[in-house]
Amino acid sequence: MKKLFLLLILFFFSIQSYAGSCPDGSDPVRSISDDGTYFVFNCESDTKINVNVQESGAGSAASKSIFVSDKDFNDFLNLPKEVRIRSCGYQRFFPNWREINKDLAPRIKGYNSKMDNWRKVEGAYSREVLVKYLEASTYAMVSDDKALKEKLFDKLYQWASEDALSATMQCYFANGPLDIAPACEGEWSDPDGQDIAPIKDATVAVETVLSLNYLYKLFFSDYKPEDERHKVILSWFESFYLRIKTSRDFYFGNSVGWHFPNISIKHSLNQDYKSLVENMVRGLDVYSLPDGSLKDRTTRGNRALWYHFTALGEAFIILEIARIANVEIPINLEKKLLKAVELFQDAYLDHSVIEPWAKKRKNSQASNGRQEFNSNLDSISFYSSWMPIFQLRYPEHRTAQWFNQELSSKSRSLKSNEITGVPIGCISKALSESPS
Repeated sequence: MKKLFLLLILFFFSIQSYAGSCPDGSDPVRSISDDGTYFVFNCESDTKINVNVQESGAGSAASKSIFVSDKDFNDFLNLPKEVRIRSCGYQRFFPNWREINKDLAPRIKGYNSKMDNWRKVEGAYSREVLVKYLEASTYAMVSDDKALKEKLFDKLYQWASEDALSATMQCYFANGPLDIAPACEGEWSDPDGQDIAPIKDATVAVETVLSLNYLYKLFFSDYKPEDERHKVILSWFESFYLRIKTSRDFYFGNSVGWHFPNISIKHSLNQDYKSLVENMVRGLDVYSLPDGSLKDRTTRGNRALWYHFTALGEAFIILEIARIANVEIPINLEKKLLKAVELFQDAYLDHSVIEPWAKKRKNSQASNGRQEFNSNLDSISFYSSWMPIFQLRYPEHRTAQWFNQELSSKSRSLKSNEITGVPIGCISKALSESPS
């Protein structure tokens, strides 16, 4: 009876206009999920948008990537190969094919709200597959290894052919009457975050595919442009465009309230996305507080330092996107972010520094003066590329100088970024060490 009632509600919503929810403006085809608790909307195979030309760098897009300017990328590629390899720590590097060849799973299922049960989650290994794939792709960039590039391109084609991760529950809907499927609501119903949260599964799956999409646009889109494998890969990417939520409000997390993927899709279609970037910058200004804390991040109990760190990761990527899109960055915003960076440095060295904010315990456990945070900055991968970005943009700042001491060529911040796909860290580090 519950399922019947839910379906009746969903039918009521679904009879509303759904025009324009597919990337090409057509209506998606509705079907019922396997468990009968929500509707799934997909575009038919014959309603593909023609993004092959646009994603291959043609048209009016200002840059191949929303994350790295063409100038910075070309300056990076024009550096001597040995400089790129040294700066990004790729001496004696070998791609981890044992992990990559585990391949992306058909689906991800089982995360709790806190995501601390990842060892038990079906398909969770896909995140490590992604990381190793990105590391290998970055190596292909810095080394000009064309054989490796071909192998990685074919691996991407394989995952696309298998429709990897597509069996993950669809929780978000692009431009539809429902933003979130009812079966996915209720995250953090347990104050300790131990409740099962399908929305986490959906988010990880979408962010994994979009990360590969971002990498593709920068590194693979103009590779063998007549190769039929491009069509299969692009079709796979397009199917996940329907799984993102339209970006409206600013918040940290979910790629800045889904701004990154929405901007990227508009960028792919040569559509104006400047207003979305401006919205991000305004939101970041509001969420960056005068005391150096970051709204809803620095207050996260025993994980406050981690959430503060990842929010800085999003913040400095926003600034890079803004620079590429020629969106003005308020001076006061930069000042607040520099203070937030100093707060991270000081709290990393002394956890008690962040306690005045952490003790507010938003969606978290009490810290009692001790933060759950890795003591080795080199070992952090997720959103860590903001550190080399900071070294490039603010080389004289005390935290940049501290990073020079703390970060080595083994830093994972140089080799992958699970959210952007694009190796912003490696590019930034190499440019920061360039004599010019």
